[in-house]
Amino acid sequence: MKKKILFLCTGNSARSQLAEALMRHMAGEHYQVMSAGMKPETVDPRVYQVLSEAGIDAENLHSMSAQALQDQHFDVVITLCDRASNECALFSDSDALIHWDFKDPKPLEGLAPFRETLEGLRSRLALFLMLNGEAQQDVIGPVELFKIMSDPLRLRILMLIEDEQALSVSDLTKVLEVSQPKVSRHLALLRDGGVLQDQREGLWIFYRLAENLPTWIRHTLATVRNGNPGMINTEKLKLSALADRKKPGYSHKDSTLNA
Repeated sequence: MKKKILFLCTGNSARSQLAEALMRHMAGEHYQVMSAGMKPETVDPRVYQVLSEAGIDAENLHSMSAQALQDQHFDVVITLCDRASNECALFSDSDALIHWDFKDPKPLEGLAPFRETLEGLRSRLALFLMLNGEAQQDVIGPVELFKIMSDPLRLRILMLIEDEQALSVSDLTKVLEVSQPKVSRHLALLRDGGVLQDQREGLWIFYRLAENLPTWIRHTLATVRNGNPGMINTEKLKLSALADRKKPGYSHKDSTLNA
């Protein structure tokens, strides 16, 4: 069954109309898309012009009152202006209420403000669809994730594994310069919490991000890593200097188990 999504704005004449058409264009097969306004006005002609330029179907766009939809259940309601965000009570039974504040392009001259709004919406919708385009696994929630990341050692472990794909306990112990039992305790916590999974290859055990990790968690880890590129420089240099570094696919008859 398609999820129902509603874009809500004051006049339902520009921003929410652009969002409705763009969402149908990007993911119409997965969502039933509607838009409405608190005080509906005639759709601005520039909406049709900008959508046509972008090759987006602008048919069936018309202004609608939010009050006319208040008895319907929506999976997601996204408000696009501050005034509309104050009226979310109309859709209090929705599964998700989200606010994106976009400047109204109507008072500005020409098509440029409408093009800018369309591209801003495209970026927001692309991220929304990337993070919500799959069935979410019951791994951990945001509170639990940020508690995990609040510990400096666990954060460095996660950043190293996010960067290197897979690491052994032995190599983590060497580059972090902490005891093996301490590293193992943190790895066990991350594994039991569903963030990491272990992989045995011969006598070695490697840790990597869990295969069923939701996209939003992977995106969060990647954002932290790329937004702070120098945070594990020391550890990366130590890894590159390890003469006996173990990687998945490595096997050695004389090696001892590291768990």
